[in-house]
Parts: sequence; structure tokens; C-alpha cells
Amino acid sequence: MKALSVLVVIAAALAWTLPARASVFYYDRTSLIYSYFEAVDNYGDWTGVRAGSGIGTDACQHYNWIPRGYYSVYWHDDWYAGSVIQGRVWRLSDYQCSNGVRRTELFVHSEENSQQGQSCYADGSDSPFCWEGDRDYYSYGCIKVARRPTPSDLRQIDSFVHTYGAATDLWVYS
Repeated sequence: MKALSVLVVIAAALAWTLPARASVFYYDRTSLIYSYFEAVDNYGDWTGVRAGSGIGTDACQHYNWIPRGYYSVYWHDDWYAGSVIQGRVWRLSDYQCSNGVRRTELFVHSEENSQQGQSCYADGSDSPFCWEGDRDYYSYGCIKVARRPTPSDLRQIDSFVHTYGAATDLWVYS
């Protein structure tokens, strides 16, 4: 019994000293709609998907691709009900460009509604809450991952961070 108690104390001490699981995001910014987004945990597990960002390549102008550098991941919401984006999102820190432009309201997200579903228009026109295809990788400066195919790239990233730990940082490079 004494040996069991000692083992329990040792196991608890080891668990206390191990770092908590956490994820870090990496975005390899190579193209507006053909870039690569990864989630990596602090034990080496990872997943990666295609992603896009922006409508132009001058990173320090609003609506263009996200600037290279470091970002904090402030929070994650699975049921975000914003007016422009909804569903599963990760809010990123703002970015101050050297030309004086401050990039704000930056997210990692897709095109889905706040219930993680699709709200598509019957006539097939572009809906901000429906993933219709490759043109949906364009964004107003955020990083976008696909909502389709099923299972979606967005679900793959979301499941990863729920399994391996919340994302804390994003590194954008090219």
C-alpha cells in the first residue's frame, strides 16, 4: 500500500511538471489561394491544410494577404455569430505595419454559419456563409481554410486543437 501511495505521488509530480498541451499555427504564405496552414502541438503532432488570404499581395494594405510575422491567438469560438464571419474562428492579434497601416480584425476562419452549417443561396451566387469552391479562399485579409469537402479542412484544424490543446501563436512566413 505504501508503494502504491509513493507511485501515485510520483505520477502526480510528473504530470505537474510536464508542459500542458498547446498548439501553434504556421501559415506558409505563398499564394492568395494556394498557401499552406498547419497546426502543430508541443509534442510534435501536426496537421496541415490548404489555405488562402486576402485579395492582393501588398500585405500592409487593408484586405490584402496577412503580413509576415508573429501573431497571438487571442481566443477560439466554435459558434461565433459575427456579421461578416461566423462559425469556428480563431481571433488573431492586430498587426502594425511600418507604413502606419494597422491591420485589425484578423481571424482564421472559413465560410459557414454560426451553427457550423452552410447558408447557401438558391441561385448559386456567392454567400459569405457557404463554401462554394476555390474562389472562397480569397478573404478580406484573414486566413481562410476550406469548409468542404466533408470532413472539411476547417473541421480537421478545429478537431486538432480540441484534441491537442488550444492554439496560442501564429507564425506567418513565406
